[in-house]
Amino acid sequence: MDLRRSRLEQMLKVLDVDGAVQRVRGGWISTGHPWVYDSERYTAVAAARDRERRAMLDYIAATTCRMEFLRGQLDDAEAEPCGRCDVCTGRYWPTEVDPARRDAAAGLLDRPGTPIAPRRQWPTGMKALDIPLSGRVPEGERHEEGRALARFTDVGWGTELRRILAADAPDEPVSDRVLQGLVRVLADWDWAQRPVAVAAMPSATRPELVTDLAARIAGLGRLEPLGSLEYADPSGPGERRHNSALRLAQVHKVLRIGPDLAARAGQMDGPVLLVDDHVDTGWSLAVAASLLRRAGAPAVLPLTLAAG
Repeated sequence: MDLRRSRLEQMLKVLDVDGAVQRVRGGWISTGHPWVYDSERYTAVAAARDRERRAMLDYIAATTCRMEFLRGQLDDAEAEPCGRCDVCTGRYWPTEVDPARRDAAAGLLDRPGTPIAPRRQWPTGMKALDIPLSGRVPEGERHEEGRALARFTDVGWGTELRRILAADAPDEPVSDRVLQGLVRVLADWDWAQRPVAVAAMPSATRPELVTDLAARIAGLGRLEPLGSLEYADPSGPGERRHNSALRLAQVHKVLRIGPDLAARAGQMDGPVLLVDDHVDTGWSLAVAASLLRRAGAPAVLPLTLAAG
């Protein structure tokens, strides 16, 4: 079933590129644009991929200059022996890897934690969008520098985060391995004061993942669970806008702090850890931090799985 669903999703993405379908919240719709399977095109693509695979195998088994072979694949008319590769010199280097160096490289790739910088300036043009924000973000409403487990583009953790936060990934608690990665991030965090409580960001797409993650972190760190902020509209801010002013307007119009969370945040004598699945533009965290700080939270420390 999962394999069929994955193949169907891939086919729909191809149809989306060709304009035959369009992705909407909750699924796909037909655009009415006529579409015909271009068998000649896809046969040519498959043949090109097969030639590429054969070229890679031929490169491995090459008995002539490897650089000349590569340049020939790129139709370089001036391709000639380089005099430096293993075939040209007759010198072959060992393929074994020093275990110590391998472990050191794996340690660097697996090391979690990347900073999340606070937003310090509201975008210009907010008045035209009926949002009463301008100038610098008041220091008393900003969050502190936060942490993400990794960036989506990272080689180590990024691969796993891209999988669990993909658009078609199920909404479910993260694995123990990912949770322990966040625990390592918390252990290495050089904050001015240790957090005393945890609040969760609301999520229209991964509510179970985010609320469960916040609860587990609170339990492991013996922190006060404050609950979650909320959206005035259950569908959330809507499709993400990368234009700063538009994205901030989206978030500002729907993100809310309930009276119970506001009252409890105001009673804390230390920072509140603000948990979310990922950070992209940073405006959701900026607005949430402003709400918590205005409610009386002494400081806000964002913690997310991924950074865009």
